[in-house]
Amino acid sequence: MKYFTPDLYVRGQSQDDGVLDEVDRLWEEAGERYAAYLGTVRAEFPAGLRRLDSSYYLHDAEVRGMARLGSSFIITVQLDTPPQSLVTFTFDLVEEPVIEKGVLPAELCGSGRVADWLYEEWEKVGGNPPTWAMSILLSNGWEVRLHFRDIQIQEAEALLPPPQSDLTRVPALASSRPGS
Repeated sequence: MKYFTPDLYVRGQSQDDGVLDEVDRLWEEAGERYAAYLGTVRAEFPAGLRRLDSSYYLHDAEVRGMARLGSSFIITVQLDTPPQSLVTFTFDLVEEPVIEKGVLPAELCGSGRVADWLYEEWEKVGGNPPTWAMSILLSNGWEVRLHFRDIQIQEAEALLPPPQSDLTRVPALASSRPGS
């Protein structure tokens, strides 16, 4: 991660108002630099990355699974934003993924089976056509780095686990079975 480093994220967990003010300033500056960088490469995004960039806000999405299938890397998330869809991203890899564990201190890492998507960065790697790198920081302390050509995206309505706003609808689903 070049802009939103794990160190900056860790510093942002401070209880000291002075530190938090400084982190807010640094985070805003990093955001401006990153937005400026994306402005220089966005026109070259392949179709899937363009869709991801324009259609999804992944912060706080729950990562439901990560898997390998041949030369593809698959990540399934449940979005935090309504309607809390399940989204599967299939990356067409150029090289092996890198998963660096322990980039966050243990006391900041979740202990459950599900990790939250904290933030990501994209970078043009080069070539003709260009390839892309994506770094993802997860709440379990992992940084996932992927070098890919493009991304396929599938979005589906979540039934299980149910979206938080639909918890009252789940029993109705069970009673609608044939023969009930």
